[in-house]
This record gives sequence, structure tokens and C-alpha cells, in this order.
Amino acid sequence: MKSFGKGPILKEACSWLQDDADRRDSILDVTERDSVIEGLPPFRDDTRQQLLRQLEAISEPQPKPAE
Repeated sequence: MKSFGKGPILKEACSWLQDDADRRDSILDVTERDSVIEGLPPFRDDTRQQLLRQLEAISEPQPKPAE
């Protein structure tokens, strides 16, 4: 991975990314819009909830390995 310096990560630099729930909702909205543009049907409620759970799972802080 290429290092671009020691500045803040994107989530810290952009205030609109700092709220986890708003960020996940934005991701789902854009994904759904793009899918519809490509000819797929809009998300069903159960699909949206499943995707939301997956986003929550991958955004949880990972424990640091013991040294």
C-alpha cells in the first residue's frame, strides 16, 4: 500500500463522514441509485437491512493484536 503521509484519515477530515449512521445511509442510497441506473430493482427492506448489518460489521473497530 502506498503511503500518502501522516495526515488525518478521510473519516476524520470530512465532517459528513464522521457520523456512522449517516455515512452508512449515504453508502446504501448511492449503491441503490447506481443499481437502479444499471437496471436492477430498488432494494427491498430485507436487502437494505442485510446490507446495513454487513456495513456495521465491517466498520466496527478491530482489536489490536497482543504484542
